[in-house]
Amino acid sequence: MDRPVDILRRSPVLLYAAEAVNSAAGTLLTVGLLFYMTRRFDWGARENFTVAACQGALYVLGALSAKRLSGRWKRIAALQALYAAMPAFAVAAGFFATVGWAVPTAAVVAVETGMMGASWPLLESLVSAAGDPDRLSKRLGWYNIVWATTGALALALSGSIIQHLPPWAFFGIVAAIHLSAGSAITLRRILRAGLVAQPAASARPPSDGGAAPSAGGSSERTLKLALWLSRIALPSTYVIIFSLAPALPTLHAVGQLPPALATVECSIWFVARAVAFVVLGSTSFWRRRPVLVLGASVTMLAGFLGTLAAGSSEGAGLGAALAGMALAQLLLGLSLGAIYACSLYFGMAVSKGSTEHGGYHEALIGFGQVLGPVVGVIAQWAHPGALWPVAAGISAVVVATIAVEAVAGARIAGGVAAMVGGGGGAAT
Repeated sequence: MDRPVDILRRSPVLLYAAEAVNSAAGTLLTVGLLFYMTRRFDWGARENFTVAACQGALYVLGALSAKRLSGRWKRIAALQALYAAMPAFAVAAGFFATVGWAVPTAAVVAVETGMMGASWPLLESLVSAAGDPDRLSKRLGWYNIVWATTGALALALSGSIIQHLPPWAFFGIVAAIHLSAGSAITLRRILRAGLVAQPAASARPPSDGGAAPSAGGSSERTLKLALWLSRIALPSTYVIIFSLAPALPTLHAVGQLPPALATVECSIWFVARAVAFVVLGSTSFWRRRPVLVLGASVTMLAGFLGTLAAGSSEGAGLGAALAGMALAQLLLGLSLGAIYACSLYFGMAVSKGSTEHGGYHEALIGFGQVLGPVVGVIAQWAHPGALWPVAAGISAVVVATIAVEAVAGARIAGGVAAMVGGGGGAAT
């Protein structure tokens, strides 16, 4: 029977641990930060959209730098360096927040967010390569479930941290999280070095160098269709996420709640996204039907608009507004999860788990993370405090994306009927 240390050596458990705390830190530094700045510095939608746009721009640069970092230092060493640097930025943000300097606080966090953008492609490629290629879907399913559930928990708890703890504590917790992620990565490196030095007879060769994930038996046309649809749709999901996140703290219904309850109400879409990952990680039907990405894009837009409309309502009563927000967030989270899971799975299957694809995946996320807040900033400068121009601008972006998905999907599949039928191939 394998000893616990042998299981840790050969499995991605420590990578999942690093991913879990990385997600908690990332959620606090992006969505949680907006509630923090609204409470601590009385920021409004315009300021929130501005800092979100800056974070997105640096996130793109960080994601695109991941391949160069892994080529120069190798993936594990690059992650260790990032997790050594990020706590210093978190501590600096805590200091600036404590003395009441809002802009330096946001600036330091934006740089820290860029570093997090570099960490995700490295983790994604390590998890993709850490095991049997035929079990790629299961590993990525667990990967998605882990980061989504810890992110939902972090957002739900962030309001209590903001409401009940001193200003520095929010960033002190982030610093501790970074250190714990670095510890998990360092421990994995030590254990893997021991596995190389004294390989067990039944142990697989070390997989940190990059195994080739299986495409799951899908036809070439199905894989191409799925990858293009999900890549086109992925930025729009983060256009939605990072235009909704700056608006949430300013919604009428949310403003009537204390921070501890407000972040719980606003974490429902995070929970729904995690549920989507559980369903998709345990099934395979979606790999034969890439057109589901197109349906998820339409549902995502409906969930976004429903959340804003319900949260902004002043005549229906607080209970009705919160219930409407909850229902809309359920639709939003399920559709966001479906698109993200397709993008990561098909990208890693086609690219054989490369760090380079992980960088493209995260850069597409960062592009949406910039575009959404930029649309919001422009709308806020034109109509300060009003959210309807934001909703109109984001809707136009997403509708255009849906149209591109439909046209590109039909061309790749060889017609609308072929696209609906699964792109001309079957997946196992």
